[in-house]
Amino acid sequence: MARETGVVTQIKGANALVKTQRAAACDGCSEKSTCHSFGGSREMEIEALNPAKASVGDTVTIEFGTGGMLKLSLLLYIFPIAALLAGAIIGNQTASAFGVDASIFSAAVGFTALFASLAVLVKLEKKARQSDRYKPSIIAVKRKAEHQAAAKCEHCP
Repeated sequence: MARETGVVTQIKGANALVKTQRAAACDGCSEKSTCHSFGGSREMEIEALNPAKASVGDTVTIEFGTGGMLKLSLLLYIFPIAALLAGAIIGNQTASAFGVDASIFSAAVGFTALFASLAVLVKLEKKARQSDRYKPSIIAVKRKAEHQAAAKCEHCP
């Protein structure tokens, strides 16, 4: 499980917007579109489930389920390639039954399967966005008042 620390900026129903620092790993993430970056800075805002009932100004730790993200990544990268290859093989094997050139028919069926797999992925992505299954979750809260009291104590003689 990946964990990040940030500050709650807004509460939206059962979710919270958390401002955190963008990690270098975020640049290649397929879910970076769910994060709202602030211009070109390294700060970003992530919508996370808020079962810990964090409030605006609280410092929180959010956790990303890596198992689900791995599953989605494999689906995103492997499924279209597998569909392309399967379509090409099927096209090559069935071209003689249609009396067409095997190379052209293989490419046509392969690309048709590729585009069909991309359409399936778009539908699955819309369904996944509606679910809380792949959203990060707040697992620890350091209340704003606790944070301020700790900062004051550090400066005490």
